Amino acid sequence: MALTEDEESMVRALIAIYKTQAPSLSTDVASRAAALFAAWDGDGHAYAEGERVSYEGELYICLTPHASQADWAPTAAPSLWAKAIDYASSGGDPSSIPEWAPPSNENPYPKGAIVRHNGKVWESLVNTNVWEPGAQGTETVWREVTEG
Repeated sequence: MALTEDEESMVRALIAIYKTQAPSLSTDVASRAAALFAAWDGDGHAYAEGERVSYEGELYICLTPHASQADWAPTAAPSLWAKAIDYASSGGDPSSIPEWAPPSNENPYPKGAIVRHNGKVWESLVNTNVWEPGAQGTETVWREVTEG
């Protein structure tokens, strides 16, 4: 059944409204709705830290401000982009979550990053997170999601 012109117009308007609300979505919800975010643009687009983009059907978070280049796609530039991970869609399976690795200053964890460390699952509460999850004094930068 085809939509009428008025129905199509209403659908376009609703999608536009959802897209304006997309930046306020939590990482787990946003990662299930990557299509609401602008597609990655490799032609000199200025990206801000924390900005989220859709790329190859996945959601990525900008780690550091930069002007894009064609060869700096999210999958090719891990120092610039981190894939948003939806822990909930993993069915709570910690083995589907990447193991925490000590980041360098060029590849910190973004706000919303989900990692496994010492048998637990952690979510980064801040951008440019270089601290070890669970270490003393990191209560304001990592939140324990669940035990693994």
